Amino acid sequence: MIIYNTKDWVKIFLSASGFGNAYNAKYLFKTQAFILVYCFAVVYLRHYHYPPERLAIRLDPTFLSLVGVILGLSLVFRVNSSYERWWEGRKQWGALVNHCRTLAANFHAVLPLHDHENRRYIAAHIANFPYALKGHLRAQIHWEVFEYPCQEEKEAMQRTEHLPYFVAGQLFAKMEALFRAGQLCEADKINLKQQIQGLIDVLGACERIKNTPIPFSHTSFIKTFIIFYAFFLPIGLVDKFGWYTLPAVFLISYALAGVEVISEEIEQPFGTDANDLPLRHLSNVIKQNIYDMLQVNPQASLPVAITHDGVLI
Repeated sequence: MIIYNTKDWVKIFLSASGFGNAYNAKYLFKTQAFILVYCFAVVYLRHYHYPPERLAIRLDPTFLSLVGVILGLSLVFRVNSSYERWWEGRKQWGALVNHCRTLAANFHAVLPLHDHENRRYIAAHIANFPYALKGHLRAQIHWEVFEYPCQEEKEAMQRTEHLPYFVAGQLFAKMEALFRAGQLCEADKINLKQQIQGLIDVLGACERIKNTPIPFSHTSFIKTFIIFYAFFLPIGLVDKFGWYTLPAVFLISYALAGVEVISEEIEQPFGTDANDLPLRHLSNVIKQNIYDMLQVNPQASLPVAITHDGVLI
């Protein structure tokens, strides 16, 4: 996620063409270059080969305006749908932060301060869950960031096919073991169970967002609509604007294509694009808070969560 100053208009304007993302800038440049070439061909042919007195093809700009209004409303719905998915992902990770903090605070309250073994085990797996969820959502797990209470746990974690679910299961197992050993009462077990269940709920919600994309028919309709509108736009403007059709079409198509590109990027909020959620940063925050609360020191250092260009990942 891009870190920026909302009051720095100049910097925002200078980076607006690429939306802070090299892929977006490259993709948008290709689209705009193709549109400009097509628009130049339309204006050139109209002026030098097929003038109005020779080829009477007229497209009323009023028609384009009405179609543009419909397209604009469709794009508003498109970007709102994508942003809703992005914001839902952020809310789920905000809930994950709260569940992890509350879980650590509850364990801190019920475990003796001298019980370093159980505190380290619990802190390790609470801190492991966000990293496991991040790796699961991005299909790329970095094993060096995890805390391993023992070699057997490390081997079991690396064998499992669903790492975040395994980590949550280990927390459930430890809670049950502490309860049977008499270190937890029935009320403690109920409270802790709700918080661990909250981790699994966040896992399920994030999987729902990732595995359920926006329907193909909706996305394909918007793209097709934009293509047809960009095709007819220079034909409708050339007789009235002449060579000024090129900048006019460029600005209009830039706005339309830009909104669609932004929507494509944020509809999957758990990736590594510049505007996706900073999952590693949030995982680092959770880990630091958990170890501070349970008063143990982490064995693995926190991975760097900010790149050279100021983008949290």
